[in-house]
Amino acid sequence: MDLLRILYVEDNDLVRDITCEFLALPNRSVMAVASAEEALEVFEPNAFDIVVTDVSLPAMSGLDLARQLLQRAPSVSIVIATGYGLNGEDAALGERVRIILKPFEPSQLEQIFEELHPTVKDGRTRPNL
Repeated sequence: MDLLRILYVEDNDLVRDITCEFLALPNRSVMAVASAEEALEVFEPNAFDIVVTDVSLPAMSGLDLARQLLQRAPSVSIVIATGYGLNGEDAALGERVRIILKPFEPSQLEQIFEELHPTVKDGRTRPNL
């Protein structure tokens, strides 16, 4: 079975720990970092399927991170978590980017994962039919 590889970027330690707990399911690999700069250090094309990032990060925003990651790897999927609207700033990022409003339920994030990667369902991979 394919492993869903997730990079999670969140500067709040408590939020990062709690979210990683529900992201950590069978057939998943989750790496968590606290800043956009750390994400750029560990990110390599084809190393991650999905990047989930907070929009409000110290120094570099999640939107700026998304732009840089998409330049390196246009096929990577990105989920940007925000507590407020982005006024259309996300529209130019393309179809591989989704926005999720905070606070969010794990099921909402799972639904986005399924949209971005149809082989994913409830933390498990399923064959393409």
